[in-house]
Parts: sequence; structure tokens; C-alpha cells
Amino acid sequence: MTSELGTLFLVPCHLSEDNKSNILPEYTVNVAKELVHWVAESEKTARRFLRDMGTQIPLNDLQFSLLTKDTKPELVKHLLAPALNGHSIGMMSEAGCPAVADPGNLLVAAAHQLGIRVVPLVGPSSILMALMASGMSGQQFAFHGYLPIDREQRKKALQELELNSKKRKQTQIFMETPFRNDGLVEEALKCLQPSTRFSISVDLTGTTEWNFSGTVAQWKKMEVPSFHKRLAVFCLLG
Repeated sequence: MTSELGTLFLVPCHLSEDNKSNILPEYTVNVAKELVHWVAESEKTARRFLRDMGTQIPLNDLQFSLLTKDTKPELVKHLLAPALNGHSIGMMSEAGCPAVADPGNLLVAAAHQLGIRVVPLVGPSSILMALMASGMSGQQFAFHGYLPIDREQRKKALQELELNSKKRKQTQIFMETPFRNDGLVEEALKCLQPSTRFSISVDLTGTTEWNFSGTVAQWKKMEVPSFHKRLAVFCLLG
């Protein structure tokens, strides 16, 4: 690796807008405050995050490049131009850890190909926090992102996750678009076996954080709250 190359720092963000204090370690904050060049999914969100963090760089001097799910793979390397010229770059996701459940992994892969040093910084991961709160297997687990939108396909996906979980003794982790949370929960409690363990973690690190883990049979006996338009992560173990 050439010493003149900059570093790609993977900078985690807050998970919740209503609780930003003491969530990120001091070292992560201090590194982010000094970075001029950034790659993000949304410039507006990135600017707000850096303003709240207290960046040492005037906001008008910050340089942003966008990396979204629609960015063409052949264009990703061009986002690393500052690092090739000796300037370090920060990459952030919309929330939580970059390159996990977002397109940032493409930038990390390109950085490795170009010999650019990659440094992941410490911060909250909703996926791992939900797994921690579930009480399910942390030795064997898999993350599946978002399930299908179509109701029948979603039911089939849930049953396949349950079957794989039983076979492999593996916790299955997945998410849903916030306005479809309640529909997913309703479907899960209908199609999963009574003995299957199911957990929901909502608004992690926020003032309205909520976690519950139990069997499907237990869920059916309780009054399940609405999770409409709330950030949720789901786990199941057959």
C-alpha cells in the first residue's frame, strides 16, 4: 500500500433521532470531525449528522459524493479519487454501521482493490443489538435484509427461514420497511409454529426503545403493540 494514499474510514451514525448523546465513542466522533471528504447515501442526512456531531470543518467546505443502491458498480471507484490523492474519506450510512445492509460494501471492496487502507470505527449496529436482545443463538445466525413485499411470497419466505433455522440451529434476522411492520408481524404470528421463538427490537438506542422475545404461542397470548413507522429488527429461531 502506498503511504501517500488516504484512508477510508467507515463511520457509524446514530440509530435514533431522539437520542444522540453518548451513543458514539469519543474516538469515532473525533475522527469524523476532522474529515473533509465524505461518501453518503444522502447529503442532507450526512450534513445534519456532522453538524450535530460538531465537525471542525465549516459545513460549506465539506465535500460529498453519493453512493446509493442505484449507483452503477463501474462508477464506485471514482468516489475514491480523494483517497488516491492522499485525502482520507469518511463513509456513512443513513443510520447505524456503513457497508452493512447498505451499498457501502461496494466502496469498501473497491478500496481494497486500489490498496486504500480501510478502517471500521465503533458504533451501534441495529442487527447485532437486536440479536443480543433476542436471547437466541449468537453462535450461528444469518441476516436476510428485507423480506418480499407480496403477501404470499412473504409467508413462504418466513416459513423457509423457520425451516432453515431448525435445520441449522441458526437465528434468522431480517427487517421490514417501517410502514409494513404490522403486516409482517401479523403474518409471522399466523404462519410460524407455536414453539418458534420470535423477537422484535424497536427504536434501538432511542427513548422509545422496546424489545420482546418469546415463542409464537406467547406472542399470541399478549396484546401486541403497533410498530407502524417505527424502526424494527426481527429475529426468529425454530
